[in-house]
Amino acid sequence: MIIIEGEIVMRIIVYVITAIAAFIFILVFAMMFSPKLRGKMMSKQVKSMKYMMDESKDDIQSISTNMADATKDGIETTTRAIKKGFTEEDSIYCKYCGAKIDKDSKFCKSCGKEQ
Repeated sequence: MIIIEGEIVMRIIVYVITAIAAFIFILVFAMMFSPKLRGKMMSKQVKSMKYMMDESKDDIQSISTNMADATKDGIETTTRAIKKGFTEEDSIYCKYCGAKIDKDSKFCKSCGKEQ
């Protein structure tokens, strides 16, 4: 009796899978030859794409604004660093008082501490 119930379940599964496959085949076939059905499917896709774009518009604008600001700041910082590199002599700042000293100095001219 258990074997018979198992066979019945297997037959039901096979019939359900066959029915689903047939439905998909008919739908694909109908979409190939029916412009009206294809148009309906396309309009639903267009509506969903518009909805997704509307929902993500604020996020995209925020990301692009932040990236533009970051890029602008990075370019300005790099430009300033390049300008300084060409115009300033070899100098560094004291670790203790922050005064500007020569790069090869062992002692600070302002506070006198060893570097």
